[in-house]
Amino acid sequence: MHPSFPLTISPWIPVWDMDTDEFRDVGLTEALVRAHRLRFDASTWSDSIVLLRLMAAALDSACGPGTVPEWDAAWRAETLDSERITAYLGHWGPRLDLFHPEHPAFQCGALDTYNRGAHSLDPASLGGAAGAWFSGKLRAAKDGQKPYPGWEPAEAARKLLWLLSYDTAGIKGAAPGDPQGRRNRIYGAHPGPAGIVTHLHIEAHTLKDMLLLALPPQPRAPGDAPVWEQAQPPTAVRTRAPRGRLDWLTWSTRRVRLCPPAEDGGGVDRFALHDGDRIEGRKLDLAQAYDPMTAWSTPASGKGLTPMRVTDEDLGALKPWAAALILDPPADRPQTSTALRHAVAAAERDVISPDTLLRAVFAAIEWGTQRSVINNDPVPAVELGTAGQLADPVQRGVMATRARYAEVVQGNLRRAAQELSGRPADLVRRRMTLTNLALDWDETTGEAETRDESGREAANRTWRSALHTAADRAIANFPLDRNRRAKLRATFMTAGAVAAAREKPEAASASAASHDRGMKAPRRTPPSSRGPGRPAAAYEVFGGRYSLSEISKMPECAVSYTTLRNRLTDPDNPDRQWTSEEVVEAATRPGTRGRRRAAGGDQ
Repeated sequence: MHPSFPLTISPWIPVWDMDTDEFRDVGLTEALVRAHRLRFDASTWSDSIVLLRLMAAALDSACGPGTVPEWDAAWRAETLDSERITAYLGHWGPRLDLFHPEHPAFQCGALDTYNRGAHSLDPASLGGAAGAWFSGKLRAAKDGQKPYPGWEPAEAARKLLWLLSYDTAGIKGAAPGDPQGRRNRIYGAHPGPAGIVTHLHIEAHTLKDMLLLALPPQPRAPGDAPVWEQAQPPTAVRTRAPRGRLDWLTWSTRRVRLCPPAEDGGGVDRFALHDGDRIEGRKLDLAQAYDPMTAWSTPASGKGLTPMRVTDEDLGALKPWAAALILDPPADRPQTSTALRHAVAAAERDVISPDTLLRAVFAAIEWGTQRSVINNDPVPAVELGTAGQLADPVQRGVMATRARYAEVVQGNLRRAAQELSGRPADLVRRRMTLTNLALDWDETTGEAETRDESGREAANRTWRSALHTAADRAIANFPLDRNRRAKLRATFMTAGAVAAAREKPEAASASAASHDRGMKAPRRTPPSSRGPGRPAAAYEVFGGRYSLSEISKMPECAVSYTTLRNRLTDPDNPDRQWTSEEVVEAATRPGTRGRRRAAGGDQ
């Protein structure tokens, strides 16, 4: 006899049961079969993110919709396909037993030497020296007050999934017999697929809704399979290419084996931990291809996509407008998310009821140096509005334009502060951050504030005023002498870096792109008049469309008009089309004299 904890039927997934009005733990089968009567608060802690990814993989394996009509039918059905789910999990149940003697769930059954104590299964242990501050059990064990207690099987299962998703990079103990080991060590371990991306999923009313919104319809790729359908992994590290979405969502990042608890109880008090499967190929490209629950941005270079930042770089504060940037991204700097695009498309098809409230939940590990420690694992959530709002391209555009406006205001503020102070960019960025705007964002993105013209105009004024106040607050706290601070405020505020919101009468069109929906960053001076002849080229920068002459007069521009024009002149290709990123770089990169002058300023 051996201990058994089948994840299919043992209670271990925390949910809110709408029938019994209580929080309780359920097994994987019940979580899927009764998903229409359960709620899953995945915004509370990062444990929930790894549980969602597992449940999505299980549902996709059992009966995931392969086409749009199949997905629409699944959404409209009262329940998920309970017959297929029950049959599938019944068949694979032995492979999903946490303590199976040969094929323990998510583990390597060949390991039998346990090199880690129970404390290493605590997520706080990955926080380095500061981690103990976030775990009373770690502090007590570190101070010698009492040994770290063993984990109950349900909690051990959740922490195992967390470890497989977010274990840190660096050196790991070599598994017995691994030919790649050097002095019993393996070098160069990397975090798993969930740890290198910005996770994004859409919440609706029930667990059923959330799971379907996490799974855009697609057939199973040939050879693709979740880890429980695969052969037992070897103990040695291997590098391989992912087989598809199911393989990616259940990737064996580490070789782990939990020591089954003793018959008299005591919990899981030790386990084996070694490096596991390494990803062959470009990791971020593969994540974009296989993981729908991710969010991406285009970097300033314009090459490729990088995980989208939804918090400020230094303060870690959520930008409440982050998700709206994805709703109507500009062609030159798109933000994207397969899950969010999938939700918008379903709303446009009228499959999702227009009054359904949707929320975007993010998760992105904040890593320390070389991803060797975890500094934080925030799971912020922001309201997206109703499905009716997302189905309307004009309303999506209104929200996206306000979000881009906030980005422009913050960028302008930072550039102006750096030019006047001469201080390092990282210091300016930390101090010049727009904060405490979550309530203002919520109050300006309801249906009344995005649907009707009068509501939009009032909301634009409210949002502009909120950004103005936040910018003024940042300026007041910036380390400048009184005269320079006054100049910064006059330059940024009065000269127009915070602009009036303006909407033109709307022309009938199905595309939001045909509407002047937004809050346009203004010119610092009126546009220059030109006589007959070729019109001046205009560029989409700083939230509007401006000529080089107009750009040179803005507070964001660090050089003269002549220098700006020379930087954007190619004698070998006079008709070259300059990108927005190239124009911004040419305008904001100080000349040599500018740098020397700034360096002699207030320090």
